Amino acid sequence: MMTRYLGMHLRSLITNPYLIFWSVLFIEFWIIMWAYVFGGYIPPIEEAVRDYTATAYGTLVILSLSGAAVTIASSLLHSSKSIRYVTKYTRLSPSRFLFENLVSSVLALLVLCVVMFASVITVFTIRFGMFPLPVSPMGLVFAMFTGALFMYALAFFLNVSMVVLRAGRSASFISFVPLLLGFLPYFSLWVDFGAAVYVSPFNCLTSLCYYFFSGKAAPTGGYLISTTKTFVDLNLVLLSLSAWLAMLIAMDILLLKKMRGIGVEEIRTT
Repeated sequence: MMTRYLGMHLRSLITNPYLIFWSVLFIEFWIIMWAYVFGGYIPPIEEAVRDYTATAYGTLVILSLSGAAVTIASSLLHSSKSIRYVTKYTRLSPSRFLFENLVSSVLALLVLCVVMFASVITVFTIRFGMFPLPVSPMGLVFAMFTGALFMYALAFFLNVSMVVLRAGRSASFISFVPLLLGFLPYFSLWVDFGAAVYVSPFNCLTSLCYYFFSGKAAPTGGYLISTTKTFVDLNLVLLSLSAWLAMLIAMDILLLKKMRGIGVEEIRTT
């Protein structure tokens, strides 16, 4: 049976003004840019529009989730002492807290994915005069869930690490790491990452979204340039993401058990 924490945490995330601005409103601007500025050369052909929409959605949804990860990380950092208290003196054990925090955070991130999907489809339909639906809707839902789970696991790992290491002076910077790394798929629009694409979970997530949206294997890079392209192996993408998730979740559980909390005053001095 779930505790009240799950619903309260979910509500606090989806109504957070920072998350709404940076992960929704800010990305809406870039959706319009993709449709009316970057997409000026796209011919009004269904396949071309779908491929371009797949590229845009895969890139922008990862950026949106990366921005949301900053908010999740910040909430974990500022409530670390409270987390330590409730997991020690209430029925909300460390493993149960992690589960409920994970479920509520992933649900909030999935809401973002759906909002981004609706926005991209609406704007691109208006721009190109056709309805670019994904080839595999259920596959795209799987890609969304994988992306949401990864972003949560990464945000949790980075900030709980700072709490365990008592590195309050570094916490503010570290919380922005997911957002900074979220721009890696943008680089791949012009740069071919080659085999290195499998090392970057951000690029793997973009490739996964592209595959289920367009029905084609994603390039290893250079989406927007006219060169001979190599394409990712979906099995290696899934293997890479599985390894990242397994490692991060295992570390999250271990670090949560070691966490003693960090005072808000230590964070304010950063």
